[in-house]
Amino acid sequence: MLRFLCAAFAAAILASCATGPVVRENEAAASVAFEALKRGGYAIVMRHANSPGGQEGAVGLSEGCKLAPGRGLDAEGFFQARAIGEILKENGVKVARAYTSPMCRSWDTAALAAAGAPVEPHPSQISEKPADVAAMKAKVAAELAANPGANIILSSHSNIAPLYGATARGREEEVPSGVIWLVHPSDWQAIARVDLLVRYPKVTPAVE
Repeated sequence: MLRFLCAAFAAAILASCATGPVVRENEAAASVAFEALKRGGYAIVMRHANSPGGQEGAVGLSEGCKLAPGRGLDAEGFFQARAIGEILKENGVKVARAYTSPMCRSWDTAALAAAGAPVEPHPSQISEKPADVAAMKAKVAAELAANPGANIILSSHSNIAPLYGATARGREEEVPSGVIWLVHPSDWQAIARVDLLVRYPKVTPAVE
């Protein structure tokens, strides 16, 4: 199934590149990615939305979340996280739960992206310890198996998201904000990444 999905995803990109502009390419590739998510069984991995260092204020701070020990989202980050939630909902993607770092910038991202699904702070999303990562992967895989048709969001940070399959590409020094990775729990390898644009999602293979 996974191999078939990867092949279909690549075919969508190649076909769209040959027949039309970037918008058509994005729409064709996004259709394949969202169809996969509608079937469920994926971890939707992301770094928190935009949150520049030195920020003194935060936009849309979640109830119960205090800025210490970390900053919140700026206006761009609020837009990114909300857009993720709206696009997932509009495409019929079911989210069973979101796990997040306890830091506000990650918590708020998860709350907006989950679009009403339960959000739970989890220590694994700030831990680089192999045992913690392995335990969380097993937990997510078990929950997905018990909830056919659903997906789970993991919202964390630039040093944590790669431990769950998110990958930087090209000249990126770290995984960017405003991007989600579709990761299958069978091998924790990303099959695609979706870059959230103002109007159209840009979907590309996870690995160049």
